[in-house]
Amino acid sequence: MTVWWPLPKGLDAVLLPAGEWWDAVRVPAYLGEGVLTRLGSASGAVIRDPYGSRLYWLVEPESAQEWSFCEFAAVQVLGEASWVTVPPSSRLQPPGPHWAVPCTPAGSLTSTAALHTALHATITQTLGPRPGPASSRQAAPTRERR
Repeated sequence: MTVWWPLPKGLDAVLLPAGEWWDAVRVPAYLGEGVLTRLGSASGAVIRDPYGSRLYWLVEPESAQEWSFCEFAAVQVLGEASWVTVPPSSRLQPPGPHWAVPCTPAGSLTSTAALHTALHATITQTLGPRPGPASSRQAAPTRERR
């Protein structure tokens, strides 16, 4: 398998820097399972970390830096100055970090727009709507017609 970034060889996972070939979007597993379902075949490579109960999507570098979700979702975008444990391409099951969606030359990165949409929908469904700046403003009172 040829991928344009260095996948670990052998049996051991290795730490690779985010921000160079990809950024990683870290999602708690309880939300990530719903995101995987929503994305289906549109998902690129996904790393599952069973120890931290997290899933990591790989996206184009700096494409998700402006994302903001409610703090309860605990979604983090990992770019420069972050490191991600990347399993070898052959590791598709535990123990340790493994590929929930294998990394292939045709599908290593997930579309940032598709991932954002799936994350937003999953967070809203799982945690309920959260007030934002627009929804926290009260509507102006309307006059009753006589």
